[in-house]
Amino acid sequence: MTSSDATAGTTSAGSAEAGRLFIRQTSGLVRELGIPAAIGISLASVAVVNTFINFNAGLTDFAKSDMYLPLVAAAVIWLVAMFAYRYLLRAVPRAGGEYVYLSRIVSPAVGAMAGLGIAVVFTYVLSTNAHFAAQFTPFMLTGLGLAFHSTAIANAGNHFGSNLSIAWLSVILMLIVAALSLFKVKIVARIIFTLIILQVVAFIALIGILAFKSHADFVAAYGSFSGHPGAYAATIAAAHSNGVVFGTSIASAVAIIPFMVLNYNGVLYSYYVGGELRRPGRTYLYASTISILVLVVLWVGVWALLRARAGLTFMQAQANLGVINPDGYAKITTMPSVSGGLGYGLLLSGDPITKILFATAVPFAEIAVNLAFVTVTTRVLFAQAFDRLLPVGVAKIGDRNHAPNVAIGLVLVIGIAFCFLTSLVNLGSIVALQSLFFALILLAGGVAAL
Repeated sequence: MTSSDATAGTTSAGSAEAGRLFIRQTSGLVRELGIPAAIGISLASVAVVNTFINFNAGLTDFAKSDMYLPLVAAAVIWLVAMFAYRYLLRAVPRAGGEYVYLSRIVSPAVGAMAGLGIAVVFTYVLSTNAHFAAQFTPFMLTGLGLAFHSTAIANAGNHFGSNLSIAWLSVILMLIVAALSLFKVKIVARIIFTLIILQVVAFIALIGILAFKSHADFVAAYGSFSGHPGAYAATIAAAHSNGVVFGTSIASAVAIIPFMVLNYNGVLYSYYVGGELRRPGRTYLYASTISILVLVVLWVGVWALLRARAGLTFMQAQANLGVINPDGYAKITTMPSVSGGLGYGLLLSGDPITKILFATAVPFAEIAVNLAFVTVTTRVLFAQAFDRLLPVGVAKIGDRNHAPNVAIGLVLVIGIAFCFLTSLVNLGSIVALQSLFFALILLAGGVAAL
């Protein structure tokens, strides 16, 4: 190599680094996320297995619930919203989401109000996701006990049912998420993507087990787990005597659509890290479309199989009886009523690997979704601090991890406070409140796009 070649190579490398430095200095962040990372953020923000939580909320809050129409209608709503946000992202390729769009397009005052509101909402969502993981801890221990044939592990779940224990379990998960968030954004994206793979594997395993088992197999497995062969019929009979109504209703299906919109919530959220996406418009379009299609196939498919194997009447009975008469439900079975499809898969599973997958699916999902939401929420705070709406120190980027460490700490502190508040609220109310919050966020994005 000649000296001129070496000089040219050095100059080229220097120019590339200078370009990255310029982007970093003007936007505070570096464009280094491609389509796989954007898909990871989108699917992690959704938490694929959280669909069972929303299924449960729909079954318990509306009589004669069915999920086919709500799942498809909600996907169409998010698909339409995707094009609006793609337009915004191409026009303003910055991190910060609705705050940046509204402040640049509508007015700084409107953007400021929306940005602060969204930051608070997302921090609340972090705590509710941690709450979901804490509520599924007894189910996780039950599954691990079955996998390792340990009565001690299975019975340990009985010690985590109080509000205080749920609050502390939520705090522990928040601390784990905060520690992982201190890595570079590319490493965080890889962690998220790995956890998503585990969720998808659990879903595929569940679909496979449901596909190759029969309704009679499920009835027998439920009876065996519960300790008496008539548990399936007893659950339905007890629900009926407690006033649970069975069947389907178009009115209920329409009413459940907001819950299923929440089900897809997060599928478009890679726009919050728009300042870090390579070729933002193209990356966002492909990542969001792939994510929506994956979710439709997984969720509609698993709902169809659950109806065929467990039966819609049984699912309505189990979900509602666990809320209306928990003591009566506990006399029939120890399977948590909120476990839904994961619980059914656990009963039908014949090997320890799938039992472990089903048992840990929700905790791993909540870690993934909270990592994604910390990434999103801190970028909202970063954008506001960058514009001097918040103290400039909040926008400080770590030299080693290129992440807004101060913003991460701020989100952690507020999120832990919310953890203790959400431990006092029932699951259905949390899901309903989330539905309202995210409807308002979509409205903010729609206003900016107009």
